[in-house]
Amino acid sequence: MTSALAYKGKGALWADYNRGMRDELDDVADAFREVARAQAVLAQRVGDYLDTLPASLYPYAADEIGPLLSISHRAAATLANNAEVLRERPATLNALLAGAIDQSKALLIAGLVMRLSASAAAIAEAELLEFALTHTYGETRAKGQKLVIKLDPEAAKARHEEKRKTRRVEKLPQEDAMCDVRLCLTAVEGVQVWDRVDRIARGLPGDGRTMDQKRADVAVDLLLGRDTGAPQGETRVNVTMPATTALGLDQTPAVLAGYGPLPAHLPRELAADGVWKRILTNPVDGTAVDVSARSYRPPAALRDLVWARYPTCTAVGCRQPAHRCDIDHCCPFDGTNTTADNLRPKCRHHHRMKTETTWSCRNLPDGWHEWTTPSGRNYRTGPEPVADPAPF
Repeated sequence: MTSALAYKGKGALWADYNRGMRDELDDVADAFREVARAQAVLAQRVGDYLDTLPASLYPYAADEIGPLLSISHRAAATLANNAEVLRERPATLNALLAGAIDQSKALLIAGLVMRLSASAAAIAEAELLEFALTHTYGETRAKGQKLVIKLDPEAAKARHEEKRKTRRVEKLPQEDAMCDVRLCLTAVEGVQVWDRVDRIARGLPGDGRTMDQKRADVAVDLLLGRDTGAPQGETRVNVTMPATTALGLDQTPAVLAGYGPLPAHLPRELAADGVWKRILTNPVDGTAVDVSARSYRPPAALRDLVWARYPTCTAVGCRQPAHRCDIDHCCPFDGTNTTADNLRPKCRHHHRMKTETTWSCRNLPDGWHEWTTPSGRNYRTGPEPVADPAPF
């Protein structure tokens, strides 16, 4: 296959290539929507079948569906469960039937709002369906988690306390004399554990091991009390929350970097022994306010501001935490543009994509970031609010 780069700058030939690429991508989008519609129809048909069952046969529905479709009992039970979940949320099922969202998003939204009262669930469902049209599964999940906490903070706190009781360590034997060891921890503890292991691994010299291999070796050394071969350093977590939450004046969720939304009581516990940094926000949209600097390497305060405004990589759909990304000058450095308006976090993969391919990006006056693909399509990613907009 001829590379897209080979056509760059060849006038009509390049334009023809772009048109062909756009047509093929339109076909991909149509096929994707057709799959979503088929998934909705399948859920409806399974639901219709479940409606025909007397109570005595209902628990055995999967035993009938499995042999019919030549799938496992577990897969059949999943089909039945998905049908029940989606039929509880007609608006979400209709969005799936229209091909506006896929099944994974539909099940995500239905699962999130079922934790709420009927009135709160209707509010959350409408907001998430609109959001999901232009955002990825991960972005929709983060939005939904924050919304569910905000709409019923006390229930969110109770669910966390109940889930915390399930913390555990699991040993899962694998093939070829290998083994998985899994920890189920609170989000804060999990981020702390990861940060410590990752920091130590990154402090090791280059020796042919990948970062995954180094992290695994460091984790084993820590658990077995052996020398890790690098300074352990200080474990850090970054939590962003409104001052009103920190002071206990309201229950607005906070955001834990590398995880997502947290109920308000958890970050307040962390803040008691933490280092505080003030971030001024725009009262209209809740995003962080601009800070500027003239040097190429952003000072710590500017870096922290960029991280607060854009907590993940600013490529479309990428959820790599900002503190693991490069700070990119979207417009090339000219001696004066090391500013919050020009800096964006980009993971190494998307930083290289911008630099080495025909992908391009630009910053918009409202703080949004616009990407242009090799096929000529434009997509935008925006700053994430760290506080609720001020009421007017």
